[in-house]
Amino acid sequence: MSEGKELKKALTPLHLWAIGVGIVISGNYFGWNFGINHSGYVGMLIATGLMALMYMTMSLGIAELSTMMPHAGGPYAFARRALGPLAGFLTGVGVVLEYFIAAPVIAIGIGAYVSFLFPSISPVLAAVVLYAFFIGVHIMGIKEYATIEMIIVFIALSLLVLLYFVGLPEIKATNLFGENYGRLIPNGASGIWSALPYAMWLFLAIEMLPMLSEECRDAKKDMPKGLMSGMITLLILSVLTVTVAVGLGGMETMSKASDPLPDAVSTAFGKSYWLAQVLATIGLFGLISSFSGVILAYSRQIFALSRAGYLPKFLSNLHETRRTPYWALIVPGIIGLMLVALFDADNLILISTFGALISYIAMNVSVIVLRRREPNLERSYKTPLYPFTPVVSIILAVIALFSSFFTNITFFAISLVIFVVAVVYYYAWARHRINTDAPEEQFANPIREIGQHERTDEESISG
Repeated sequence: MSEGKELKKALTPLHLWAIGVGIVISGNYFGWNFGINHSGYVGMLIATGLMALMYMTMSLGIAELSTMMPHAGGPYAFARRALGPLAGFLTGVGVVLEYFIAAPVIAIGIGAYVSFLFPSISPVLAAVVLYAFFIGVHIMGIKEYATIEMIIVFIALSLLVLLYFVGLPEIKATNLFGENYGRLIPNGASGIWSALPYAMWLFLAIEMLPMLSEECRDAKKDMPKGLMSGMITLLILSVLTVTVAVGLGGMETMSKASDPLPDAVSTAFGKSYWLAQVLATIGLFGLISSFSGVILAYSRQIFALSRAGYLPKFLSNLHETRRTPYWALIVPGIIGLMLVALFDADNLILISTFGALISYIAMNVSVIVLRRREPNLERSYKTPLYPFTPVVSIILAVIALFSSFFTNITFFAISLVIFVVAVVYYYAWARHRINTDAPEEQFANPIREIGQHERTDEESISG
């Protein structure tokens, strides 16, 4: 059933760095600022630091897992091996939810930047054009996408550096800390907690890189390099972006801005200032970079779950010549456009981060379980400071998971209901259709894996 459903190998460490940074970089341009109203600048920096620690420790863990299991399933494959089929499926659901919801969130942000420049253009129309264009790019192939992504990422990074160069000398202490330092952390610890989902937006999606392991030229060497270099880049960017934007625009402006970077520059220098126009124009590259990346991410997880039988079979069909999962790109794109028209970005972020955190907890637990249960598995890369590393990430992920409860209890409940429905769907339909020939399912069965190695050895001897 899995014959002919292998993805093309084309990615290098530079491609992985560009895709990793590119898929996240929109968090610098849009999304993080919704947390300022809860935490203030200092509280947002603390929330950002906590989430950076969570992502860094998680990245070290999934670097180990991805070298052991270089499959498109990524998070689902890790949890499937360590925790069983239901946990693997729910981890996959969390990943799909994260990226599938992130796409319309970023599309809304792009619409806001377009409206800043051309008020007459509908944000929904902009979203339709972008979905159609990048679905087409991804159907063309992973190498073509990676080349375009590198160009877009370098433009987006250059623009952020320009913002820092112009903005850092002009930031005002009163914008950051309030008059007489009276607004350091407006709502105390609860404000920091409420800001965690939005601080996640500065790093969210770097963990998608293991889903590209199957498309790497040498996943065992290249994946850890891509993950670590991407995280270090994002950490530096996040601190500088939050500081410069709030320092120029002030907390009140940033907490309400749908296009925070142009608004920050406009507040400090005037709307006609050249950098405000440049940010609104070229700044779209940062959002577009992430938008194209999350489309890639949800398509790969949907493809893997479909190939393994958890989702309808047609979603893992590949283009005959391009070897890309076209239905896993098109169907979620249509639904994403509906979400753009129906929901606000700040509420969708809560659902996306909830799904992400479920998968983070599962992946970190998988690192611990596999180390204890299968210590002899080949690990070309081992997580530093184990078991401290995955335990810290788990604790921070659990704390962040319940932060949306205090931010918006309605969307916290909606997120829970989605996973309850997923459990019912698994027992009623998916568990009866699992394809044991899928790579992730083959690797999930140690006995079968040993048997396959033995047959390979016998064939070599007889040959």
